[in-house]
Amino acid sequence: MNVLIKTSGFIVALFSMHLLSGCAHYEVNTGRGNIPGIYIRSEMQEADRAVEAARQAGKDKACPAAFKAAEDAKNNAYDVFRACHTEEGVALAKVATAKANALCPPPAAVKEESPSEAEAPLAPLPPTEPMPERMKYCVSLHIEFDINKADIRPEYHDEVAKVGDFMKKNPTTTALIEGYTDEVGSDEYNMRLSQQRAESVVKYLEEHFGIDSARLAAVGYGKTRPIADNSTDAGRQKNRRINAIIDCALDVKGLAQPPERLCLSLNVEYATDSAEINPRYYDEVNTVGEYMRKYPTTTAAIEGHTDNVGGYEHNMKLSQRRAENVVNYLVEKFGIERSRLSAKGYGSSRRIAYNNTPEGRQKNRRINAIIDCVLAK
Repeated sequence: MNVLIKTSGFIVALFSMHLLSGCAHYEVNTGRGNIPGIYIRSEMQEADRAVEAARQAGKDKACPAAFKAAEDAKNNAYDVFRACHTEEGVALAKVATAKANALCPPPAAVKEESPSEAEAPLAPLPPTEPMPERMKYCVSLHIEFDINKADIRPEYHDEVAKVGDFMKKNPTTTALIEGYTDEVGSDEYNMRLSQQRAESVVKYLEEHFGIDSARLAAVGYGKTRPIADNSTDAGRQKNRRINAIIDCALDVKGLAQPPERLCLSLNVEYATDSAEINPRYYDEVNTVGEYMRKYPTTTAAIEGHTDNVGGYEHNMKLSQRRAENVVNYLVEKFGIERSRLSAKGYGSSRRIAYNNTPEGRQKNRRINAIIDCVLAK
């Protein structure tokens, strides 16, 4: 019997190692970062271990300000990762690990160092901000809940199926389920209720569509983000909603029907101080033109973003010109009515990476296309 138990244990261990070997850079999730799932990217927990090792070495007392910066960087990395921005969270975790490992350097080394932008906090990405070469497929689920209840009524199962069917068909996708309420009730009550409702949708997706929990996250926003007037019954009903923000790397041509909102990050590089679209990036912009021509009810906001090289006003004007050139290209090549398009330059005000590395600056130099569709109900 003992031999059988030992043999079984060896087989289970060997199988587990095989599973992990197929998921490079993943390890067993300790749950310390409140991230769902059995496994997690190893870089996240490496940052956690680096900060704890520094604490054990007494560096939280030897250089408290620098230690707090490293700990805050680690916590911020988990916040971004928890919001389903995997690669950005991993990048921030690497920065946090480096900061923790470099704590309390000798005095001479401190004098030689100059302030780095990496020490500035990086705000979490808004949920709809697409990462480079990926898209955000955003769906509002028209689910009505009973008063003080978080259970999904049977007549709304088809709404949840919009997300379940899509994620089942596209197994590389992840989703953030957002819950919202109207303003009736206290702030604390509504935050708790909206979280429970978002978690109900996550649970339903796991149980009825077999979506792995590691691919899903739930967050409740309570009454903090109304989209309609809470003084009317109709407005309050609109505010009691569930949003699903699905992150994926797909060809938009494969979408059978347009979602309510599709957010694309276009891989377009510009020459220094130039707003002209290099012909080799036409195919990137063409994806927007082809999509909008296929779905004539869509409108698009073209956003231009830059890194921090150059002055604030210069970058604002440059990003605006780049966005306008994309709009002009879509009008001239695809015949998209100009009334369906808008251009907005944000300069370096909405960075998604640190600007102290070439790779980070490249991520920040981007064009986003935020496409809205008026769907027939």
